[in-house]
Amino acid sequence: MPFTTIDGNWLAYRVKQAGGERFVFVHGLGCSKDSFERCFEMDAFSGHTVAAIDLPGCGESQGCEDFSYTMKDQADLVVKWIKDLGLSEMILVGHSMGGVICQYVAEALGREAKAFFNLEGNLGRNDCTFSARVAAHTEEEFEVGGFKRFKMELKEAVQEEGSMGLRNYYQNVLKADPRSYYLSSVSLVKESCKGNVRERFASLPIKKWYVFGERSIALATKQFLDKRHIPYFIVPESGHFMICLWGHLKKHSDGQGVVKGWIRRGLSVGLTKACGDQICWARKSWITRLV
Repeated sequence: MPFTTIDGNWLAYRVKQAGGERFVFVHGLGCSKDSFERCFEMDAFSGHTVAAIDLPGCGESQGCEDFSYTMKDQADLVVKWIKDLGLSEMILVGHSMGGVICQYVAEALGREAKAFFNLEGNLGRNDCTFSARVAAHTEEEFEVGGFKRFKMELKEAVQEEGSMGLRNYYQNVLKADPRSYYLSSVSLVKESCKGNVRERFASLPIKKWYVFGERSIALATKQFLDKRHIPYFIVPESGHFMICLWGHLKKHSDGQGVVKGWIRRGLSVGLTKACGDQICWARKSWITRLV
């Protein structure tokens, strides 16, 4: 597993150089590059360059006592990593907190960012779930006992619900650095509640799409996207962790074609494409093929 040191942060990443389009994946709060593991294996991404990073204190990346963990500073690390890899005209894919970070990345890269798939990235205060619970503590409270209780509650939820997405999330959180998780949560809540993340997303001058899990569609976000004519996709029979379903697609030749179609259709659709067409296409293409 390759590592790099950027501004004193020891960061793990994975990259598959294959020409074609260049996809850069940024994970959510407490997650890791493993969230996108299937993208390195799926035929849908064959012939394309795929890169994913562990943000500081997540996955195999070390936490850093001197790092702020703000969304902006984490985005700056991602930008420097992208430049170190020599990638250009990339397609950004950010999940949850990674969507907020990718907005900063897109703004910093300018024309070097070709497109942006925002996988249920935070666009308002109602998008803060785990982060809001964590940010309600002081840093000392969270590190002394709050993080341990949070992991226990998450484990109980996994046992009760048993969903693949929550189970994978729990495994990632077990590896997360407490300070990283706490300060990232505080910054994410601040950005979501007091920042202008929603308007900044709408103003990005590149092709962009929002991606919902069918079970976690936020009405306020959907209304905002409709109002601003921002196209979106819906991944059927999934929730916030819709990326975990990509593992099922690897087992089905039809599913491989769906992801390839998603990539081709998405990159060919302009910013003002009717949202309704996007929804219908996503549902008809995915819902009959996912297990």
